[in-house]
Amino acid sequence: MATRNHARRFSLPSLLLFLSVFIGVHPWLLPERASAQEMGDREVAVNLAEGRVVICAAKDGIIVAAVDAHGEAGSRPPAIAMLSAVRMGVMLGAVEWVQPDSRDKPVRLDDEFRGLIATAVNTSGAQDRAGEASDIEVVGVALLERVRQLAALLHHKINLGEDEPLIRVVLAGYVPGYGPEAWTIDYRIRQDDLGGDVWRTRVLRPAYNQIYPPENGRPRTLIEVRYPPENRATGAPELLDLLQQNDARLGKIRAANEIQEKSVALVVQGLSQKAGAASVSTFLKAALTAIAPPETDFTMAMVDYDRGFEWIVQPPKAPAPPPGETPGKTPDDKTPETPEKPTLLHKPGN
Repeated sequence: MATRNHARRFSLPSLLLFLSVFIGVHPWLLPERASAQEMGDREVAVNLAEGRVVICAAKDGIIVAAVDAHGEAGSRPPAIAMLSAVRMGVMLGAVEWVQPDSRDKPVRLDDEFRGLIATAVNTSGAQDRAGEASDIEVVGVALLERVRQLAALLHHKINLGEDEPLIRVVLAGYVPGYGPEAWTIDYRIRQDDLGGDVWRTRVLRPAYNQIYPPENGRPRTLIEVRYPPENRATGAPELLDLLQQNDARLGKIRAANEIQEKSVALVVQGLSQKAGAASVSTFLKAALTAIAPPETDFTMAMVDYDRGFEWIVQPPKAPAPPPGETPGKTPDDKTPETPEKPTLLHKPGN
């Protein structure tokens, strides 16, 4: 859950970054004192996907909703991508890259997301272990190469907060034998001043943060990730905050029927792993509609621990779920209450 105080964003217009682009010569071949004129006059415009991602891991499925933030003109609504039968993801931040003076189509990184991940997992040999934590790192590195290609076009100073990534990816899914999990992968940048108001932009290795399951003893409830990051104390209330405050817009939805009321109560109490996914998803769909501005775009999906990925609110052209791929969970299996937290680090002796 994003908690950093979001003091500032890009120094240029927030959703359309016009930055110099040099075509034909790699940045590292330029002299240190290269001028902006030498870098060329063409520009790249970067449109951001801004909004919130709400996650709830129930007893029989993990649910993800991606909600538009109603940003400035040119912004993109965040959308859920189905990555496999047991995993889904949302890309936030710099997702569309446009060269206004070029005939080339804009690069839609969020549209490339699924293909990049599928290729990386298959070529790494991870297709037979798609639920293991190590494939989170495979995902992160696969996207890193593509993000670095695009970020090399940014030659003006970009002012981001210390903890504010250029791109934030949210992953959620189910790992057979382990349980539901959710991660964020952040891609931050570092810029080198080449002189003459020209900057070299480098993308650092991604930072991985497991946001579900929580540490032992922490409540299991709604998780909300926002882009741009906001301070929970000063930003707009999260859905969980509104529930805890007994917001009037949510009262009737919450009490629509006895099962739904009980499930929502478990979520608020930090016991979401005991709530039914069907009633939680029904509540979330109605609640997000009730608290969002009119005509807000949002998508919603779930990974059922038995049946795999399924849409709840699908985008206009959602791909069909991949055939023949199931989580591999039997009816007698139970989600571990306190599973051993996986690690991206190599174990001693490996």
